[in-house]
Amino acid sequence: MSLFILLSIVLSLISMPIIIHFCNKHNLYDYQDARKIHSGNISRLGGVGIAFAFITSAALYLIFNQQLSTMKSLPILIAGLIIFVFGLLDDILTLPAIVKLIVQLAASALVTFNGYRFTQIFGWVLPTPISFILTFGWIVGVINAYNLIDGLDGLCGSLSFSAVVTLGVLYALSSNMEAGLCFILGGAIFGFLCFNWPPAKLFMGDDGSQFLGFMVATIPLYSSSDIFEYNKFLIMLILTAFPVFDTVAAIWRRLRDKRPIMSPDRAHLHHKLLNIGYTKRQALRLIVFIQLLLCTMVILSFFIGKLKGTAMLLEGFIFMVIFFSVIHYTNRAINRKKLAEEIAALDGRELPKQEEANVNEITANK
Repeated sequence: MSLFILLSIVLSLISMPIIIHFCNKHNLYDYQDARKIHSGNISRLGGVGIAFAFITSAALYLIFNQQLSTMKSLPILIAGLIIFVFGLLDDILTLPAIVKLIVQLAASALVTFNGYRFTQIFGWVLPTPISFILTFGWIVGVINAYNLIDGLDGLCGSLSFSAVVTLGVLYALSSNMEAGLCFILGGAIFGFLCFNWPPAKLFMGDDGSQFLGFMVATIPLYSSSDIFEYNKFLIMLILTAFPVFDTVAAIWRRLRDKRPIMSPDRAHLHHKLLNIGYTKRQALRLIVFIQLLLCTMVILSFFIGKLKGTAMLLEGFIFMVIFFSVIHYTNRAINRKKLAEEIAALDGRELPKQEEANVNEITANK
C-alpha cells in the first residue's frame, strides 16, 4: 500500500507545475465572482493533477492487490472519472446548471445501482426505496457542497484530505483493504495542497472540487464492520459538516431572498469569518483545527461502542450547529453596526433611536 500512496503523492507533485505552466500559456485562470476572495491570475485546473494521480495509483493498487476485486471498484472509479471530465468541461466552457445536474445524477445512478448505498441508520435497516433516495440525495448534495465551499485558499483541499484520511483509518481499523484507496486519494490531495496552501499558486477548479466531493460521498459506501455501519451516516455528516452545513445555509439564504440556488454570494462561512475580523490564514486555521477535532472524535467513537459512539457523534453534530449559529449571529451584529455607522457618517450625526430601529430591521435578514 505504501508504494502506491507514495506514487500518488509523487504524481500529484510532478503534475502541478506542469498544469500551472499550461494554464499560464492558455490563460486558464480562476476569475473572480461574488463568491471568490482572491486577487490576481491564479491557474485553476489543479483538479486535473488530483484526478490523474489518484486514478492512476488506485488502478495499479487494485490490479496488484490480490485481496481486492478490481471490478468491485470500477463503478466508483468510472463515475468519478465522469464527474471529473464534465467538471473540466465546465471549467473551460461553463456548462448549464441542468447539464451538470444530469451528469451528477447519472454518476450517482452508476454507483447506487451497483450496490453502493446507505443500508442502515443506527441499526435500522432502510427500506430499499428510502435507501436509494437517501444515497442519491447524499451524493449529489455532497458534490455540490464541496464545490460551493471552495472559496478560500487551502480550504476544500484540507477538508477533503482530512475526511478521506479519517475514512482510511476507519477502514483500516475494520480490516477493509479499501483503506488503501482512501490513503491514495489523500496522497493526491496532499500534492495539490503543496501548491494551494495560502498564498495559493493553483486552484483545483470545479473539476477538482466536484471530483473530491463525489469521492468523499461514495468511498464510505463500501461495506464494512458492524460498528462502522451502525454510525456510518452520522459519521459522514460529521466529516462533511463544514461544506454540508454551509450549503444548507446558502440554499436557505437564496430561497429566502428569491435568488437562484446556485447563484454566488459573499455570505459563506469563510466570508463571515473574514467580515468578523479574521484574516484568510486565521479563518483557514480555525476551520481546519475544528475539522481535525471532528475527525479525532469520529475515530474515537469507533473504540467506545455503538451507543456511546452515537452519543459522542451527536455531541459533535450539536457543536457544529452551535458554531454555525454563533458565527451567523455575530456576523449579523457586525453588519448592523457597519450599516449604522455608514448611515450616521452620511448624515453627519448619530442615529436617533427610531432610525437605529430601522437599521436593525433592514439588517435583520442579512
